[in-house]
Amino acid sequence: MAIKTKLLIAFTFIIGFFFNASPANSVDEDGVIKIHLSYKIILNPKNLARPNPYSQPGESVTDAMIEEAVAEMNALLASYWRGYRFEVDEILEIGALGGFAPDPGHWFDVDFVEVDKKHELINEMITTLINHPQPYAWRENAINIYINQATSGAKWRIKKFKDVIVMGADSVSAGWLLLHEIGHYFDLRHTHGDLGIALPNQILGQKIPGDDKVDDTINDLANWDRDDIAAYNFTGKYDQLQPRQKKQVDDVAENIMSYHFLKPIKAIPKCLTEGQLDRWADTTLDFYRQQVRDGRTWFVDRQTPGHEGTSTYPFDSVNLAIAAANSNGGDIILLRPGAFNEAVTISKPVTIRATRKGPASIGTSIMLAEISTE
Repeated sequence: MAIKTKLLIAFTFIIGFFFNASPANSVDEDGVIKIHLSYKIILNPKNLARPNPYSQPGESVTDAMIEEAVAEMNALLASYWRGYRFEVDEILEIGALGGFAPDPGHWFDVDFVEVDKKHELINEMITTLINHPQPYAWRENAINIYINQATSGAKWRIKKFKDVIVMGADSVSAGWLLLHEIGHYFDLRHTHGDLGIALPNQILGQKIPGDDKVDDTINDLANWDRDDIAAYNFTGKYDQLQPRQKKQVDDVAENIMSYHFLKPIKAIPKCLTEGQLDRWADTTLDFYRQQVRDGRTWFVDRQTPGHEGTSTYPFDSVNLAIAAANSNGGDIILLRPGAFNEAVTISKPVTIRATRKGPASIGTSIMLAEISTE
C-alpha cells in the first residue's frame, strides 16, 4: 500500500500490505520510481530489415512486441510493491548496409548465448561501442538493450562501466527473461550462485550450491526439482514441508533469477524476494546506475538502525527519511514492519510504502498483527 502527500500535515496512520489487492501497472501512475530503457534494434546488413523471430516466419520484430514485454515486466514489478516501473525512452534502428566492423550490423547474426560461452564476442562488442559510441547510440541515462537476430535468449554483460543487454528476436516478447537480465544489471545473482548454470558437456555439472549474496533465498541448483530443493534445505520432500518452508522452496523454484524455467521444474518465473529487492534498491545508488532511474528508496527500520537510509543501514526514524527525501518529489520511503511512534510532519511530495513482510504504523505504538482483505 502506498500513501502519497503534497500537503503540510501531521498525522497518525497504519500502512499495510494487502495481499489480495490489485496493484496498478501503469508507468503513468503516481508514486513510482521510473527506470528508463533504451532499445536498439540491429538491422540486417543485407537489406536493413528488422530481425525476424524464428518462431514467427515472415514477421519482423515490432514495437508492439517490445511494449508487450515491458507491460509484463511492469505487472511483475507492481506485484512486488516496491514502486518501481520501467519506461521506454526510445526504440531505435541501428546498423548500415554491409555491416562491416565497427558497424552494429556486424553483430546481427551472432548468438551471444550459445556461441559466446566465454563472453569474448560480447566483450568485443562493448569495446567497439566504447570506441565508436555514435552508431551504437549507447546512453548513460538508460538501460541499453540491443536486439539482434541470432541470440538464443538474452545476455547481460558489463565492461569498463558499460552495460549492455543483448536479446535475440525470438525473446523480445519475454518480459520475465528481460527482467532476469535487468536483475543482473542491478547486481542480482542466479539463485544457484555465482558459478552459473552447468554446461551440457560437464559430466555431472554443478554439485554444490553457490552464493547469490541474498539472505532470504535458500540453497538451489539449476537441475534440482522441488523435492531436491526441499531435501537439501529441510531434509524432507516438498509435500512434507510446513507452509512457510514450501514458500521458501517456491521462492527459488519460481524465481526470476533462477534457471527453473527449464526441466525438471519448468516453472513460470515470477518471484523476487524481499532480500533480492533490497539488493536491487541499494544497487540503484551506484554512481553510474543511479542515472537510469528518477527517484530513490529510503529504508526505515527500528530493528536494524543505521544512518544512510539504505537496506543495510536504514534510518530508524520516519522523520529522518522525510528530511533526506528529494524536495522536488520522486522518492519512496519504505517502512519495514513495526511501530514508528513519532509525530510526523510532511511538507514535500513523497510516497510512503510498507513491504510485503507486514504492516507498519506511524504516530502510534499500536501495531496490527495481520492485515487482510478477506
